[in-house]
Amino acid sequence: MKIGSSCFDIGLRTYIMGILNITPDSFSDGGMFYNLDAAVVRGLDMELEGADIIDVGGESTRPGHTSVDPETEISRVVPVIRSLSEKLHIPISIDTSKADVAEAALKAGASMVNDVWGLQSDPHMRGVVAKYDAACCIMHNKKEPEYGDLMHEIIEELKKLTARAIKAGISSDKIITDPGIGFGKTVDQNIRIMQNLGRMNELNYPWLLGTSRKSMIGKSLKLPVGERLEPTLASNVIGMNAGADFIRVHDVLPHVRACRMTDMFVRPPHRGTSSVCISLGANMGDRKKYITDALGRIGSDPAMKIDRISRIYETSPVGNTDQNAFLNAAAVIETELKPEELLARFQAIEKSLGRVRAEKWGPRTIDIDILMYDGVQQDESSLILPHPRMTERLFVLLPLNEIASLRVHPGENLRIFELLRDGAFPDQRAEPYADVSPFPAS
Repeated sequence: MKIGSSCFDIGLRTYIMGILNITPDSFSDGGMFYNLDAAVVRGLDMELEGADIIDVGGESTRPGHTSVDPETEISRVVPVIRSLSEKLHIPISIDTSKADVAEAALKAGASMVNDVWGLQSDPHMRGVVAKYDAACCIMHNKKEPEYGDLMHEIIEELKKLTARAIKAGISSDKIITDPGIGFGKTVDQNIRIMQNLGRMNELNYPWLLGTSRKSMIGKSLKLPVGERLEPTLASNVIGMNAGADFIRVHDVLPHVRACRMTDMFVRPPHRGTSSVCISLGANMGDRKKYITDALGRIGSDPAMKIDRISRIYETSPVGNTDQNAFLNAAAVIETELKPEELLARFQAIEKSLGRVRAEKWGPRTIDIDILMYDGVQQDESSLILPHPRMTERLFVLLPLNEIASLRVHPGENLRIFELLRDGAFPDQRAEPYADVSPFPAS
C-alpha cells in the first residue's frame, strides 16, 4: 500500500498513526497544540518517536463537541500541514468529514483522508479522495447505538462503504477500514467489538484500530483522560494480535515499543511469503545492462516476484576505492524460498552474468545482496541477516529508502529513512543515474 511517497508493507508489521489535534476543545489534550509552532514541533517529535503517519485534525469529534465551519477548520490545519510536509519523512493524514477541508489539506501536502463518517457525510468527499489519488480510512459510525448482530452489521456496512468508494474511483489499494471504537456504540458494544476484532480481517482490507484514551477505557476503569495509557496499550496489543495493520494513538513512543515487541510474536510471514530487500551493484562493462539483466532473471523466476525497484544510482566504490564507479539499485521481492535457497539463486544469477569472486570488494559484473529478509536475524557462516554492513553504505540506503523507507532494520530497531538521515558516510558519493525503474515490476 502506498500513502504519498511511502510504501506500507501490509502484514509485515504494525504501523502507528500519531494524533495531532489542532483544536481548542480536544478531549485528550485540551488544546495543547492549538498554535502553529507547537503543532509543528509535536508532529516532528512524533516522527522521531516512531510514528509512521501524522493524523492532523481541526475539529473535535468528542461527544458534545462544537462543530466548526470548513473555513475555520481549513485555517487551523492547512498551515500545519504545509509546514510539516516540508519537514517530515512520513505521510500526513487529514482527519475530517468535510470535502472542502480534505481538498485544501491534500493540496497543502496531506496524502490521506481519515473520515469518521466513512466518506458518506459529505457527498463530495469520495470524489475529492479519488481526484487526488489519496489513501483513505473508512470508519464505521452510526448516529444511534442500536444494533441486532453488532459485528455482522459493522462488517456489512463497511463492505457497502468500501464498494461505494471504489465505484467513485478510489483505488482498492488505497483503502483502510476502521470498526469505529467509540463512535455510535455504547461501552458494552465497544468491548464486544474488541472481543471480536478478528472479524475485521473478513473485509480483506488493511484495518485501523483507534482506542487511544477513549471513554471505553475511562468508564470501564474510572480513569481520567491523562491516566489511560496502560489500558490503551493493552487494547492495542489485543488489536495487533487480531491483525490490526494500523493503530491510531496519542502516546507514540510507548506504542512504538509495544508494537515492535508484539510484532515479533504475532506477525506471520508476509501473506504466506517473505518480503525481502535486496541490493544490486555493477562496475564492469555495461553496468546498467548487468543490473537490468539480473532483475530480468529474478523476475522470470517463478519462485520470486519483484514488488518494487528503486532508481539506479552511480556511486563511489567503498573498501577498495581504486576501481571504477558503481551503479547500484535496490528492490523488494516476495518469495517462499528460505534465505539460504534465495542466496543460492542469486549466486547462480551472478555466475551466469560473469561474476568472478577473485577479490574482496573488488570489481564485479554484478553483485546481488540480501539486505533484509522479513524481520529475520541470523548469524550463520553462509549468510548473516540483516546484511552486516548495510547501515554503513550510502549506496545501499539511498536507493532502499526510495522503496522501503518505513522498513524497520532488525537489531538497530530503526527505519531505513532514520538510518539514512542519522548515518555518517564519509567520502561516499551517490547520485541518481537513471530516472526510471530499470525493469518493470510485475
